[in-house]
Amino acid sequence: MLRLLTALGLAGLVAVLAVRLTGSERGALLVLLVGALPLTLLAVYPLLAAALWLRSRVLVPVGVVLVVAHGLVVAPDLRAEPLPGGADAAPSLRVVVANLYRLNPRPEQAAEVLRGLDADVLVVPELDARGRAALDAAGLADDLPHTAVAGDGEETVGLLSRLPLEDVVLRHVGARVLPQATVGVGGVRVRLLAVHPLPPLAGLEPLWRATLADTARQVDAEGLPVVVAGDLNADRHHAVFRGLLDTGLRDAHGERGRGLARTWPGRFPVLHLDHVLVRDGDGASLAVLDVREVRLPGSDHRTVVADLAVLAAGDQAD
Repeated sequence: MLRLLTALGLAGLVAVLAVRLTGSERGALLVLLVGALPLTLLAVYPLLAAALWLRSRVLVPVGVVLVVAHGLVVAPDLRAEPLPGGADAAPSLRVVVANLYRLNPRPEQAAEVLRGLDADVLVVPELDARGRAALDAAGLADDLPHTAVAGDGEETVGLLSRLPLEDVVLRHVGARVLPQATVGVGGVRVRLLAVHPLPPLAGLEPLWRATLADTARQVDAEGLPVVVAGDLNADRHHAVFRGLLDTGLRDAHGERGRGLARTWPGRFPVLHLDHVLVRDGDGASLAVLDVREVRLPGSDHRTVVADLAVLAAGDQAD
């Protein structure tokens, strides 16, 4: 029985790895297992121990290969990219992504935490009338007076900014309305895309894919430096997320060697769903100085705080 269970477990991990390599995840379970791949592959270690105990000439090599694969999956997440010269002295932009959670029992406390993060740009998925009232009561309307918010009362995505918003667009895609705008930072215009696709649950997976594919097309067509921020309901191991990175976007966590960070669910996170992605453009570049996660009262997501440097062409040094 132990041999059978060990064989089935290793075969299952091989199948998940194959799905990840081919980008063929379909259905909520596979989407979850592939998204949580660094954690999913942890199961190989007890399975390999069982194979060694059984002295199986077939199962042990399979287990060893999966251990090597786990190392290859994890290693890129631990390597930070060097900062470009002049990044420390360049104008900065603090972007905060905070899924407020529409059933949040403590929106007032959450709003106080958010105000303390001193954001320049705040993206708030799952923002409803209660949440907006809490943000206003906490003083965020004074700190971040420039807003692009669709709807009035129903759950939406909020884009709040300390800096004036230009070229505001409320884009309808994938059954959601997503705010977009441009801000000026140190003379550089930066395009902000707030994103929150529906989750890849039964019946919603096509909308999830459509939203992220639409975002990738927008980034491809954009000439300005771009920041994509929000609850993407996607981890870097998902094929649709890798499609975003193929546009030249870079994940803030990956830039700083923190790719193993998790943001959902809030108490014991297993997936990295909340992201700040950056891409250079128009002769200017965006550098990630720092990124971290914060527990938000009442939310089922952890908040992401990313500090970016905005470098004009003349500010970049070798």
